[in-house]
Amino acid sequence: MHASTMSKTTMRAGILLGVIAVLMIAFGPLILGNFGTTTVIEDAPVAMAVSTTYQLVTATFLPFSAAFISAALVMRHSDTLASSKT
Repeated sequence: MHASTMSKTTMRAGILLGVIAVLMIAFGPLILGNFGTTTVIEDAPVAMAVSTTYQLVTATFLPFSAAFISAALVMRHSDTLASSKT
């Protein structure tokens, strides 16, 4: 895979993760209110799964988005430096 293609793919993945994270945060009360639970209920495994998945997504997607976007910018900069030396 060419360096510019990899940086574009990484940038798109970072942006996509960021958009998903922001949408999950914005729709959090709706998701948790209708499908999830805020307390531990032993008789509701689906609600617990939805709540756990929601918490994992909101806690991980935003930092990974920032990491992917930063990596794409570093790749693009290193590609520019490599092409200017030749």
